[in-house]
Amino acid sequence: MNNIKYSHMNHWKNIPYQRIDNFREFYYEDKTNSAYYTDWDRILRYQKALGFNGIELAPWDFPEMLPLFGSAKAFKDFANERGVEVSGVFHLIDKAHDRTHHKQTFEDGKQAIDLLVEFGGTQLNAAPINNYHGLGPLSRDQIKAAAEIITEVGKYATDKGVQIGIHNEFFLAINKENHREYLELTDPRYVHYCLDTAQVALLGEDMVKFYDDYHDRICTFHLKDTATPNLPDEIRYSKDIEIVDDGTRWFWEPGEGVLDFKGLYELMKKHQFKGWVTVETDGTPDLLASMALTRYYIDSELSTIYS
Repeated sequence: MNNIKYSHMNHWKNIPYQRIDNFREFYYEDKTNSAYYTDWDRILRYQKALGFNGIELAPWDFPEMLPLFGSAKAFKDFANERGVEVSGVFHLIDKAHDRTHHKQTFEDGKQAIDLLVEFGGTQLNAAPINNYHGLGPLSRDQIKAAAEIITEVGKYATDKGVQIGIHNEFFLAINKENHREYLELTDPRYVHYCLDTAQVALLGEDMVKFYDDYHDRICTFHLKDTATPNLPDEIRYSKDIEIVDDGTRWFWEPGEGVLDFKGLYELMKKHQFKGWVTVETDGTPDLLASMALTRYYIDSELSTIYS
């Protein structure tokens, strides 16, 4: 399994403390388990204990994290001391369909890449465009424009030692009808693909077939399950569908949904995938439980396949 390095996608949201000086006193403030999820030292120890040697960060972390630590490098050093490295950062290619916005889109991409380099990471996993609602359907020229700008960002990333990976999501304007077209319009020298197993399944792709078809483009994974693949258009195109507050869970721990992870790992072995696989516990009510369940499934069901 040396070819695969496991990371965890940070959905702890805002963790306000770098260090809790007196954990017992902190706990007695509210007498709940929140004390266990408000300390970066403990979060990183959970990850290391469960075999996740990387952490993937997201822009919503930075308003709290960067003032707290002082710099991306300071967080990198703090994590490294606990045996964890930053594997990557999530990023949105904003207004990619609009060439009049491309100058700003490119500058945003450069800033994200430069910050990622300071964190010590190598993967910029990029949502290719904004939500379908209010934007779709895209014209062919808009699809081409979106492919052009991510390729330009990808060139800058490559020069900095970073791989940019398209991270498509089931509610974006790059959707089932133009997903493959968009990917094929990008330059494979500069633009790779982060295969989020649940997102592509919700989109309507067979994740195993998609990986087999595009394995040479896949630079990393977001590993999570779903019980509702092939969502109908009216759901994927609706407003704010990923964050509905009715209790719907689009994402589950690997093994708790219906996706064929064993088939995927057989192909990963066949194609000799090497790189980061990030477990994304998105939408779970208990992040630590999901992390542990996923680790157990990886060790007991998947690791023996790719060994």
